[in-house]
Amino acid sequence: MRTLRYNRVSSITQNLDRQQQNNQSYTYVFEDKCSGTIPLFVRKYGVYLKEYVEQSKVDEISIHSIDRLARNLRDLLDVIEFFHLHGVSLYIENLGMRTLVEGKMNYTIKMMISVMGSFSEIENEIRKERQMEGIEIAKTLGKYKNRKQRGNESTMVFLQKHKKAVDLIEQGYKGSHVCKICNLNKNTISKIRRYIKPQLQTI
Repeated sequence: MRTLRYNRVSSITQNLDRQQQNNQSYTYVFEDKCSGTIPLFVRKYGVYLKEYVEQSKVDEISIHSIDRLARNLRDLLDVIEFFHLHGVSLYIENLGMRTLVEGKMNYTIKMMISVMGSFSEIENEIRKERQMEGIEIAKTLGKYKNRKQRGNESTMVFLQKHKKAVDLIEQGYKGSHVCKICNLNKNTISKIRRYIKPQLQTI
């Protein structure tokens, strides 16, 4: 059986050791260093993963946990459905379960994924609510500083404001993908590239 291992961490400073323990036992190994909020099929190696599935180069994809693929339930279920349409099973290591058993949907794992995905979304909403509550409290105490700047922005302020786009560009993502992920126009992406080009050349 041709197997593909997909590993992901959120930033270049994190290591993949925990997910790499059995890498040698797989036919292919793809590894991304990016936020889990980025859709799988626009990630640097997620693009290749999609191509391998479409070209019938793999029979099973292995991941450490479901949050390696997506951070919301809808995206996760869409990815799994895409795999199944091409006859590819997903093995979730920390659960020790496969989404396909003898070519048929494993409804037990589907139910577990739905529950776990829902809890993950609830946690994200709670986190956002707490952040907004913190901002409101800071405003009341006169300690909140709005990030909006008057006049021309300094290079540092501009890059900080678009930190996610900067991170993606430095990781090698195409400009068109960064535009889509960060909802930015091409001019902004070009400006970011101009600012960070000297930094990239010194690495």
